[in-house]
Amino acid sequence: MIAADVPRQQPGKSQTIERAALILACFSAESPHLTLAELAGKLGLNQSTAYRYVATLQAAGLLERDPRRGGYRLGLRVIELSNIALNHSEVRKHALDEMDRLRDEFNLLVSLGVLFEGDVLHIAHSVPANWPPWYTTVGRRAVAHCTSLGKVLLAARPWPEAAQTVERYGWRPYTANSIRDADRLERELAVIRGQGFAIDEEERNLGTVCVGAPVRDYTGETVAALSVSGKTERLTAAFRAEAVPRIREAADRISFRLGHGGTAAYL
Repeated sequence: MIAADVPRQQPGKSQTIERAALILACFSAESPHLTLAELAGKLGLNQSTAYRYVATLQAAGLLERDPRRGGYRLGLRVIELSNIALNHSEVRKHALDEMDRLRDEFNLLVSLGVLFEGDVLHIAHSVPANWPPWYTTVGRRAVAHCTSLGKVLLAARPWPEAAQTVERYGWRPYTANSIRDADRLERELAVIRGQGFAIDEEERNLGTVCVGAPVRDYTGETVAALSVSGKTERLTAAFRAEAVPRIREAADRISFRLGHGGTAAYL
């Protein structure tokens, strides 16, 4: 986040709380440690003002000093709050056993994600043995239009809304295969709506393919997406022909538990 991204004070809002929230939002999986100067620069504040907010957040346990690297990192209170949120996530609670079932069937990484600020936010993983741990962090974000999870979630929205989401947060390709223009994205989202699943063809990471399917709630809204990821040599066309129906059935079973009708035959 840069200074230009910081929203202006709105009537009825507390500037103090708003700025404190924006400081916490500066931290991410890519930037877990930030100095006072970095925080002030991201928010367009002078360092003395930023320090007052940081000191208050530190006293509340939401930030803590990093004695080894210097600067600040999120505090233990954030971990406590995030675990409360995760443990009370209905979609995550109903998805975990289905994710384990897919992991055991295919010996591949299974992930669950939701759309957040133009990104996919990973809220659960089911991890096979020997999978790289950096790839399986709950809370990790990835650009939506470069992932199967994200494309499923974008496809669930009307095209003008999906396009606005991507344009607002920018085209942020990871590889040469990543989608980087609106025409291609619109065509691909139309295909995803028709077939009921999405494929990431080395768009997030070279050498990795992901297949994603929608999870819907009792209203029929797509509230999350479920994916299976693996190396390109494993996720061949023949393998996908076998795996895609299994992934969609697992997503449908989760949807059924959330109250979405029409999938009882899979249970």
